[in-house]
Amino acid sequence: MPTRKTLLAIALLALPPWSVSAQVSMPSQVDEEREAPVQDEPVAPKKGRAGAPARTADQPPPDPSSANAPDRLPAPERPRLPEPTPLPAARQILPVSTSAATLLERWSQRRVALREQDPARAAAAAAAVLDARRELAIENLVPFAFSEVREANRALEAGVVAMALAHAELAVQLAPELADAHLALARARFAKAPGDAGAVLGATRDAVVAALAEPHTRRAFLADLVAALFAAVLAAAAAVLAVLLLRSLRLFLHDFHHLPLLRGSAKVQAGFLGLVLLATPLAFGLGPMAFIAVAMAAAWLYLTQAERAALTVALLLVAAAPWAAQEAARAIAWTGTLAESVHELEHGAPSDAEVAELTARASEGLAPAPLLAALGRHAKRRGELATAARWYDEALKADPRAAEVEVNRGNVLFLQGDLDGARAAYLSAVDHAAGDRTIQAAAHYDLSKLYLRSSDIEKSSAARDRAEQEDGPFLRRAGSDDDFGANRYLVDVPVPAAKVLALAGGDGTPEAVREAVRSRMAGAFPSWSWPWIPVGLALLLWGLLLLEGRLVPSHRCQKCGRPACRRCDAGGGPLCGQCVNVYVKRGVVEARDRLRKDAEVKRYGQVQQVLTRALALVSGGGGHLYGGHPWLGFGLLTALFFLAFVAWFWRGIMPPPLPTPYLLAGKLAAALSVALIIYGFAVRDLFRKTES
Repeated sequence: MPTRKTLLAIALLALPPWSVSAQVSMPSQVDEEREAPVQDEPVAPKKGRAGAPARTADQPPPDPSSANAPDRLPAPERPRLPEPTPLPAARQILPVSTSAATLLERWSQRRVALREQDPARAAAAAAAVLDARRELAIENLVPFAFSEVREANRALEAGVVAMALAHAELAVQLAPELADAHLALARARFAKAPGDAGAVLGATRDAVVAALAEPHTRRAFLADLVAALFAAVLAAAAAVLAVLLLRSLRLFLHDFHHLPLLRGSAKVQAGFLGLVLLATPLAFGLGPMAFIAVAMAAAWLYLTQAERAALTVALLLVAAAPWAAQEAARAIAWTGTLAESVHELEHGAPSDAEVAELTARASEGLAPAPLLAALGRHAKRRGELATAARWYDEALKADPRAAEVEVNRGNVLFLQGDLDGARAAYLSAVDHAAGDRTIQAAAHYDLSKLYLRSSDIEKSSAARDRAEQEDGPFLRRAGSDDDFGANRYLVDVPVPAAKVLALAGGDGTPEAVREAVRSRMAGAFPSWSWPWIPVGLALLLWGLLLLEGRLVPSHRCQKCGRPACRRCDAGGGPLCGQCVNVYVKRGVVEARDRLRKDAEVKRYGQVQQVLTRALALVSGGGGHLYGGHPWLGFGLLTALFFLAFVAWFWRGIMPPPLPTPYLLAGKLAAALSVALIIYGFAVRDLFRKTES
């Protein structure tokens, strides 16, 4: 009886061949589609070349030498490779999609949301404002920031510290160069965490840096300092002349009586005539210079060498006053000038009316190159590339070697698709940069972006490394590799500060200020005579000392202060005739007269001490001038007058459009504090000098 294994083998051999082939299929390539097998249909044998049946797997390969063999063996099939993936195209630079009107609309939405107590909608509107500011490349939205500063102050007054901090932080983001925003942030941080001194001091430091960097605040503050210094020098020079003339007046009137025409007249009449002579320039309106000349001539021979030197310096400072005023006006002129307009175009957000006015001025053909360049960059930031290119072309006609304009013009060509023109503009900017590392860095940075668009990775990397070495901080502030906006992907170069400042004094105002000061100082003297009149006066007075021996001026008696005169007293020494008879010639005068002279000497010493101390208490340095310390007195008077004028001008001679109350109050407090210190030193020092 057959076994089970024998029956299984017989059953397998009885199966038809097609059922076996249906279980095994030929291998195929992975990426080819497999066809579903057809059920219940026998698979026809494959035919080879020329209709011959295909060789099965158990048949040996054909012999090439046999007659039935094909001409050649069929080539093995090669696996199909996947199609190469194309390189991704360069990401498109996003054009400007917002506008100034949209910015104002978002800001209005924020104000409405705040009024309706909707913080979520207000925060969303603020984020939209910041996005629009970044897209339009506006550095400072000063009016918006001031609004947030006011809200922060109101929140602090109401005790809502968190809201005050939020408003202050937004103000800093809206206008990083606004000092008030940083001060508001410092106040909010102090209110929230008084112990966090680092955060408060950091915001305060940022406020100082912003105040020094912002032209409105910096120039307004500089105007106050320069005006105060100018007025202090003139006031100190006048004080020196007045005090020294006061101290020498008695001697001058005594010698005036010895003039040949007045020798026989009474001393009172001669003295009155001398005073009339001194006041003649003021009576006839001849101007300050004429009075200075007469007063210096009257007091010159009775001064010490140190006093003459101090008075000469004061006279030369007066002579240089017109030119000092001209340079000061050039250094502080800003508000209302073309420089302010160009700066607002470059770094702020001027109104459409202001831009239209500047555009009309530039269209007349008389605009300088910085204004044309600023108009071009303003148009480019708004996405008006054709207008920007036109303004840049006009700027290059006015200044063909303006490297910053070439960089910005290259950016416009880049955005318009003219890569060859952009490359030429960048390379020309590098050639014309004249060592300006910021312009060179911007040109190489933009050139690296251009090479990156051309798939020239090696040149792009080299240009980028060069740009980082030249001015990396500027590139990190102005450029971005992740932001593909038209105003962020490429770096523009603003008009250099030196060119903007040159526009501040280009309207003839400094020259007009110089002429006004000269005419006020010179009075009746013609314009061509300045400064030769004060310089000639100084030389004449120093030459007069050569005749001092022949003129024989009197001098102050060391004991009683009366004029010691050779014409009146035969001795003519350091003492007057009375003091010689009382203190030198023993027994010449009676004891009663000696006692009376002693009382006169004592009274003179007391009067001099009281007068000197009174001048010190009134003016600080006037006591030193009167007491024979001219240089110290001149310096103290100048310093005290300077601080006094700073306090007097605490509101500002040329205040910015939006004055900063914190800085104004700080200036006033600092000026008064330093003035009190100097005044205390002057009074204490003089009182110590006059104790005996």
